[in-house]
Amino acid sequence: MGQTNLKTAIAEMTPAMAKKILDRNERNRALRPDYVRQLAGAMERGEWVINGEPVQIADDGTLLNGQHRLSAVVESETSVPMLVVRGLPAETRTTMDVGTRRTLSDVLALHGETDTTNLGAVLGLLYRYRTGARLDYSSRTAPTIVQALELLEKEEGLREALHEARHVFRETRMRLSVAALLLYLFEEADPKAGQGFFDALCHPEGEKRGSAVRKLRSHLDRIRSKRKYRFSTVALSAMTIKAFNAWREGRQVENLAYRAGGPNPEPFPKILSRVEIEGG
Repeated sequence: MGQTNLKTAIAEMTPAMAKKILDRNERNRALRPDYVRQLAGAMERGEWVINGEPVQIADDGTLLNGQHRLSAVVESETSVPMLVVRGLPAETRTTMDVGTRRTLSDVLALHGETDTTNLGAVLGLLYRYRTGARLDYSSRTAPTIVQALELLEKEEGLREALHEARHVFRETRMRLSVAALLLYLFEEADPKAGQGFFDALCHPEGEKRGSAVRKLRSHLDRIRSKRKYRFSTVALSAMTIKAFNAWREGRQVENLAYRAGGPNPEPFPKILSRVEIEGG
């Protein structure tokens, strides 16, 4: 490898500049449109901060690294500051992006949080619920790091819900992130009722035959005993919400299910408030 004449500068990257650099985007990895949209959204909301990660350009003008960030500038039609390094030998491409991207769990740990993997999962689900997205773990609908941290700051009770949900997990093996999310949302909709519902789910002996709690618990018990018996996060969440609504109404159910797909998919159920329950 010969001598290099590196030029480093912080540039106000405009959409026009980004387009010009992207014109020489050759032999790069496949572009991830979902990630571009996520970055573009952060730029539009003013969340973008320069963090030292450079856009890297070869000595012949070929873009080596930064296509997602530059594509986001174009998509957002926003100008943002970026560190740009020019004059790199083209062969340095092989040494780029070989590290592991910092996850939300990693960032939460840096902020002094504990149980960061589960906390990150619950934050992701709560963000999707608040924004009306499907309750799953798709990267397309995931919050940015900034959005997740802002959500945690606004909804501090999520930590306590996660702590309380550990008991639910031990007793029922309900997915911890789902239990924490719904405990938090149920208590929000109907204080004390959420805790009462999950207490009944953990100890359903006092529930009548046909109780929605017993139906849900039977599904959870089958999940524990049969490896191939599984529900998606969205289906498990929907069934738990249905059971919660029916339990507070004192309504028995013959069948507890949720049809997410097919020719006639069900709408995702709403968590009813106490006023809605009593108003019928």
